[in-house]
Amino acid sequence: MPRLGVFDDCFSGRIGMSDVDGIVEVKGWFLLLEWKAPGGSITTGQRIMFERLTALSPRVTVILVAGDPETMTVERVTVFCRGKVGPTETCDLTALKARIFEWQARATCAASGLRKGAAA
Repeated sequence: MPRLGVFDDCFSGRIGMSDVDGIVEVKGWFLLLEWKAPGGSITTGQRIMFERLTALSPRVTVILVAGDPETMTVERVTVFCRGKVGPTETCDLTALKARIFEWQARATCAASGLRKGAAA
């Protein structure tokens, strides 16, 4: 993993680069996955960034996962879509995979013009 802090002096104030744990594009729709260890949380800057990024287009969704990335144990998820942060919900890996599968199905459907709206 790159040491992104080396770029901190490129930005004013307390702005710094953030990494993304996963990103996928399906027919012009984008899903980002950010993973935090149990008890961990995103920074205020990350929350603002995810809200602003998803406000740019309904084609951008961020799923924040709380859990153990080593064992792939999922505890909770929070979805950012259309500039809004959704409620934090209890989740496990199977349910997370189902959400991602559903997102992919909606993205594919929306991209093909069969259904209008967001793939969130």
